[in-house]
Amino acid sequence: MKGFFQSLLGSLAAFILLCLLGIGAFITLIGVIASLAEEPSIEVPAGSVLVLNLNTTIHDTPPSGSLEAIIEATLSDTPQPTTYLLKLLDTIERAKTDDAVAALLLHGNLQAQGYGSGLGAISELRGAIDDFKQSGKPVYAYLVSPSQKDYYLASVATEVWMNPFGLLSINGLATNGPFLGEALKKYGIGVQATVAGDYKSAIELFTRSNMSDADRKQRTELLNDLWATLLTQIGEARDKKLVEMTALSANGAFFDANDSREVSLIDKIGYLDELIDHLATTHQIAAEGSTFQQIDIHDYAQAVGSELEGNVTTGERIAVVYAEGDIIDGASYPGYIGGDWLASELRRLRNDTEVQAVVLRVNSPGGSAVASEIIQRETRLLALEKPLIVSMGSYAASGGYWISAYAEKIYAQPYTITGSIGVFGLVFNIKDAAESHSVYFDGVKTAPFADLYTLSRPRSEMEMSLIQGFTDEIYGAFVEKVAQGRSLHPTEVHKLARGRVWSGASAQEQSLVDEIGGLADAIDEALRIANTDTYAIEQIPGPSTFAESFALLLEETGAPPLSKASNPIEGITKQLETVTRLSRSLNDPRSVYTRMPHGFEGL
Repeated sequence: MKGFFQSLLGSLAAFILLCLLGIGAFITLIGVIASLAEEPSIEVPAGSVLVLNLNTTIHDTPPSGSLEAIIEATLSDTPQPTTYLLKLLDTIERAKTDDAVAALLLHGNLQAQGYGSGLGAISELRGAIDDFKQSGKPVYAYLVSPSQKDYYLASVATEVWMNPFGLLSINGLATNGPFLGEALKKYGIGVQATVAGDYKSAIELFTRSNMSDADRKQRTELLNDLWATLLTQIGEARDKKLVEMTALSANGAFFDANDSREVSLIDKIGYLDELIDHLATTHQIAAEGSTFQQIDIHDYAQAVGSELEGNVTTGERIAVVYAEGDIIDGASYPGYIGGDWLASELRRLRNDTEVQAVVLRVNSPGGSAVASEIIQRETRLLALEKPLIVSMGSYAASGGYWISAYAEKIYAQPYTITGSIGVFGLVFNIKDAAESHSVYFDGVKTAPFADLYTLSRPRSEMEMSLIQGFTDEIYGAFVEKVAQGRSLHPTEVHKLARGRVWSGASAQEQSLVDEIGGLADAIDEALRIANTDTYAIEQIPGPSTFAESFALLLEETGAPPLSKASNPIEGITKQLETVTRLSRSLNDPRSVYTRMPHGFEGL
């Protein structure tokens, strides 16, 4: 039924768009789409500099080709350009050995929508850029007002340029967010919660007005872990020790262009036109003579004919399955992982004899416990028949870890936020809010628990005891499944669990993760275990021809950034979006959830 309504809404949206644009304009639009779909051939001139404009959100999942997603992006007040990680990794890898490509140029400011452009994904991209540099080809980065994440990525470049009026920051990591407990009380919204795990703090968003001591402890230790890794890697790239980077952050944090060069955080100061002249002189001037010889990374991907764009669906192949977003019960839609949908796809791959191995790429904070178990059942069955490798992105916590536990091998980045092995239950009621407007509820029932999930009243002590029982039962199952999947004793898992979040590096030390590595490493491992030389990849969900046409429009990232990471209004908006997204994902049939704490979405 949900799928029917989604389809109906999509059709209605298309009809409205048709009315708004008019028949003639709509036909013109279709003509544009058709012309884009033809994808004229692109040549790569010798001596080209590969250009990566960072004014985009880098997701794990390829851009959606659904009509609803395209219309939503078209009508959005702030449509965001997007691309996806594996495409960038594959393209840079190809360029590394292509004699026609002489260098790589990075510029712009990373954007972040949903769970895209997280530190886990950016560290993978940074690794690919460093590998490109190690091949002997130079990498240039041009900065104006870089975010900390922008600078982390750019720091690995051979030459880091900065605008004379630029400002660079290495001011640290922070996590904060709203607490709605008192506000919900004020407006008559009742909240009752159950929890299993001392650190399982996701419910605090709805129940408290401040952070608990346990949550403060785990967040502090996690951020210190991530920050030390970030400073260490930047320091290695800029030939500085950790103690030097720590002092720069503590004593200055913000550096203008001259100060940045003085402390060797950048190499050169110059305007963009000066960098263009430098590249034209150092490498090769373009045919028109006004710039250097260059090719956009997305044009280059099309020119070299990446298999990723064709998305192989037959023959011997490796399947890369993307689980990105909050885990919800039922079907899937953009930004969320539907338990039924993902389980169905894993079942299809298990039964497809031409699929040699499966890589499950997880970039999720978790969500519905029931949906997580539905997905995990299929991962267990699949792992019995063919190699299953998990690649953790920026987030693979709680339900995200639940669906990963039975993999043959788990890869994570040092910046991956994982663990959060804990469970909470959450039920709401609007009794006081309704009565304040003279609205009253009354009714009858045939059994004591017939209206357990009603919004009309608070739950009794007996009812909350029942929900706590659900919570404890699922937590026990969670611990047992992790113990079984990871070959650990349940007592050992419980010590690591209790809802606590870990960095990827710490998770490896605790045996929750096998290897530090990225998506490309996981694919290589799947090929090795499957003992196959094939490198044909099926992506699920993958880009369709229709999606590619619109993705080309969205990947035109030549415009200036749509927003700055330092914009305080954007920061508040993102926090409210997080609350909204979390609220929408609370659809577990038993109101029991496996989700990491809020507030980490910007990392």
